[in-house]
Amino acid sequence: MTTTAIPATTADLLAAVAAYRPVVEDGALEFELDPPAGLMRRLRVLHTGVRAALTGRSWYGCGSDRRTAAPRELDPAAPIPDGITLLAVAGDPRWDRIAAGARVDLPELFAR
Repeated sequence: MTTTAIPATTADLLAAVAAYRPVVEDGALEFELDPPAGLMRRLRVLHTGVRAALTGRSWYGCGSDRRTAAPRELDPAAPIPDGITLLAVAGDPRWDRIAAGARVDLPELFAR
């Protein structure tokens, strides 16, 4: 019996969506085939990390308060660190805010 691990990092998610042929077009993550809903839920949070990996760019995160506001490079093989609320790919014109409920709905994506 084969079990499939639930992707909890950008690196895991990129491997899980590879069969759906992801590409980055005009800065947006696109797929030639539609990934299943379970992967799409994770992509709503980690799409910036997947775009960074596909384009060979760095992935950054920062927080929304003084203590965590400085951008820092993120490791695609690790969960999103505590305090990170905004994500971006190097060269993006804006930051993407992590949805408020993501930490509750997908806790495996975040460091504890």
